[in-house]
Amino acid sequence: MSVITTRVADCRDCHRCLRYCPVKAISFRSGQAHIIDDRCIACGSCTLVCPQHAKIIHSDILRVQNFIAEGRRVALSVAPSFAAAFSNPVVDSFADMVKTLGFTWVEETAVGAQVVAWEYKTLLEGREDPLISACCPAVVNLIEKHYPELIRYVAPCLSPMATHGLMLKDRYGDDIKVVFVGPCTAKIDEARRPEVAGIVDAVITFPELQKWFEEAGIEPATVQAKSGVGTSLPARAFPVEGGVLQAADIASDLASRVLAVSGLEECLATFRDLADGCIKPRFIEAMVCTGGCVGGPAMPQGTSAAANRLKVASYLQRANVTDYCQEISHKWISDPRLKRSYMDRRQKLPEPTDKEIVAILARTGKTHPADEANCGGCGYNSCREKAYAVYQGWAEEEMCIPYMKSKISSLAGAIVNSTSSAVIVTDSNLVVQQFNPRALSLFALDGDAVAGQPLANFLDPVDFATAWEEQKSVVDKRVAYPERDLVTLQTILPIKDYDLIVGIINDISSLEKDKEDALRMKREALVRAEQVIMRQMKAAQEIASLMGETTAETKATLRELIELARGKEDKSHALGG
Repeated sequence: MSVITTRVADCRDCHRCLRYCPVKAISFRSGQAHIIDDRCIACGSCTLVCPQHAKIIHSDILRVQNFIAEGRRVALSVAPSFAAAFSNPVVDSFADMVKTLGFTWVEETAVGAQVVAWEYKTLLEGREDPLISACCPAVVNLIEKHYPELIRYVAPCLSPMATHGLMLKDRYGDDIKVVFVGPCTAKIDEARRPEVAGIVDAVITFPELQKWFEEAGIEPATVQAKSGVGTSLPARAFPVEGGVLQAADIASDLASRVLAVSGLEECLATFRDLADGCIKPRFIEAMVCTGGCVGGPAMPQGTSAAANRLKVASYLQRANVTDYCQEISHKWISDPRLKRSYMDRRQKLPEPTDKEIVAILARTGKTHPADEANCGGCGYNSCREKAYAVYQGWAEEEMCIPYMKSKISSLAGAIVNSTSSAVIVTDSNLVVQQFNPRALSLFALDGDAVAGQPLANFLDPVDFATAWEEQKSVVDKRVAYPERDLVTLQTILPIKDYDLIVGIINDISSLEKDKEDALRMKREALVRAEQVIMRQMKAAQEIASLMGETTAETKATLRELIELARGKEDKSHALGG
């Protein structure tokens, strides 16, 4: 199981995690982000930058709580950066608060870190090749997965966490459970490594422990501080940049060829220079998090690594020296159980030909080098890097923002230009932005002379102005242009978010003409009908006179018929007009 996973339901296809991942260990399928385990170094930076909080860090907290619930003896190894992760009252009561949760022992990982520091000092003696610190598991992952040619330079000893785990089990028995708490996601991954498995049984983060305190109702005021968590060993400085050098008493002046680098980008650049032979330092203290572990992904957010460094420095001065821990530390120097090796874990991939890359670029509209914007919107540093990712199945062609924008714009343009309706677009100042071909032909305008001109130069802009001022659409309004022998039906839409007004105009002149023709034919028919009725009335009167009967009733009936026909015609004319 991956240390970091994506809650797919919350992923919004923003590519932000990919942009912030220098090793590009994130792939996209159907617009959703997925971690590429073979490339991921478990640094956790993606968990901090995801705006939807869709990146989830694996949690061992339930496992740890089960250890305690089962009555197991559990030792907590506390990363020295805890001094910057909690308030001073919690730091001063930390050991007793942790024991109240049910832990049997609690001690700073700095005890193990001091052994590692002395190991580095020993390894440097008489060494010609560079030595790279192996304290940061993300650095180890980075070298094994991305710079395996540098493996021969990595210090062949366990990390402070694993070293301390060995020391705790040696002291209290192999049957105890060792739990590490710190600010690091890569430690979760490290605990799964074969050389560490069984030494450290679980890893939790500072926020998880803080939440546990809160759920259990444990505060500094609820416990009586009786003991600290460690010693004033120099290794308490391990979580800050330069701390390893300080703990190992390694000179780091300009002439010593000793480097302290922190931050993933700086580590990448340094390792690249080392691999290329541009530099040959004696020692590289490398930490993936900016400023060291105090800048880790599971540190409380909102304070800088510099502020956290000062908190650690303050705590470093507050504990008394404990000879007991010094003795235990020296006992472990050069112990063979602390040795470890590394392996080449670089992902073996098929390499695309230049022709295949060119074909992928062409599918997103990049047929010439000038088409390659290298904007980084997709998350990759260049269009060719993204094409390589597409070839490997990590990226989708649709991730190219300029291409998709162009495609959508072209589609929208094609729809607008091919529609039978005239479309006029102006800005809020009623300056023409676009006339589609139908609008140009309908109003007999020259396309080159329209854009950028006031709408009033061509049409009455009153309805456009009203729609914008009232922010209310005008729908299906009949507007006639007698001088153009034109009758239209207009819908005008104000689009506030884009500062645009869109007019959609349909020519109904032929319909109006057809309506007038139909009305004329009705009128002519009515006239003929009236003539027939009048002749019938006259004939009826003559017949009635000959028969000696009255014509009043017949005459009234025929006149009623005429008035009824006229009334229907007038009503039809009113509705049609």
